[in-house]
Amino acid sequence: MGHEYGATTGRPRKCGWLDLVVIKYTHMLNDLTSINLTKLDVLTGIPYIKIAVAYKYKGQLLESMPSDLNVLSDIEIVYQTMEGWTEDITHCTHFQ
Repeated sequence: MGHEYGATTGRPRKCGWLDLVVIKYTHMLNDLTSINLTKLDVLTGIPYIKIAVAYKYKGQLLESMPSDLNVLSDIEIVYQTMEGWTEDITHCTHFQ
């Protein structure tokens, strides 16, 4: 729906849910003051939207992004599920 393709290969990309753990980690590293979410309109009509709010490893909630790749490869993502929307937001300026 979002027409996402790899810049080099041209292969179709799969898109995932918003991961707030990664955003929080990125903020810690880069001291971001804002983010730009694009293409939210392609989510129109999806009954629910999932947002990653935490990671669990072996049943334990992690305090932050794991630095160990072996841990990262074995995490469980904790999602918050929110209602989607049906109205067309293509030209919405409410959040600008």
